[in-house]
Amino acid sequence: MKVARICLMTAAAFFAAAALADAANVLVSFSTTADKYADGTDVKDGEWYALCWSADGKFDGLNLDCTPVDPAEKVLILAPLAKGGRCPYVVFQVDSAKAPVGGNYFVYLLDTRDVTEGAVSAETVAEDGRRVPANVVNGSAAAQSYTASASVGANVATAASSGSVAADGWKAVQPKITGFELVGDAKVKITVAGMMNGLDYKVKMGSDLGNMTTTDVKSQAEDGKAVFYVNDKDARFFTVVAE
Repeated sequence: MKVARICLMTAAAFFAAAALADAANVLVSFSTTADKYADGTDVKDGEWYALCWSADGKFDGLNLDCTPVDPAEKVLILAPLAKGGRCPYVVFQVDSAKAPVGGNYFVYLLDTRDVTEGAVSAETVAEDGRRVPANVVNGSAAAQSYTASASVGANVATAASSGSVAADGWKAVQPKITGFELVGDAKVKITVAGMMNGLDYKVKMGSDLGNMTTTDVKSQAEDGKAVFYVNDKDARFFTVVAE
């Protein structure tokens, strides 16, 4: 019987699971050596990794919602796997009907740390049923040193990848103010890009960076953008945060 779901397994469970697998199912294994965030600090336990696939040997990156930028590419696993500053050895099984053929695998590290407390994100379920971080993702990059490989059954290699990527490969996904204009007495129009569609965002503002207050002004992102109208002529600093 073919396994329709994706199953995460530890290395210890690998051989038992392989013995039970459909002969055509694909077993994918991956791990990293050591990972750091863009700020140079070690990755925290419970941080999220994405196992990605591309047919042409180059993965074009992740959107804000952790889907691939190129719709022809795939994100096979998105999970909070980090332990001891790295992604430990992980093996999972993919139904042969859903597994990609050929190509290369890429291991991406996400930064889901809360900007206030620094804790990594818990998980939630997206509308399409994917397991995703509950927090807005701060950035993503290929892991600094990783290996990933796939095999049919127990031993026939179909794709293998390894990589070493500099820390400056991070892709920032924080909301960014792209437009700022006065539209009336004490009224400011703020245009923001780099947002995750469907999330609600609010404006924080204040007279200085140490005295920022969240306003009641709220907008939901569409096409990665949102517009806010703020009535406060005394505010000198503005930022946008997801609820």
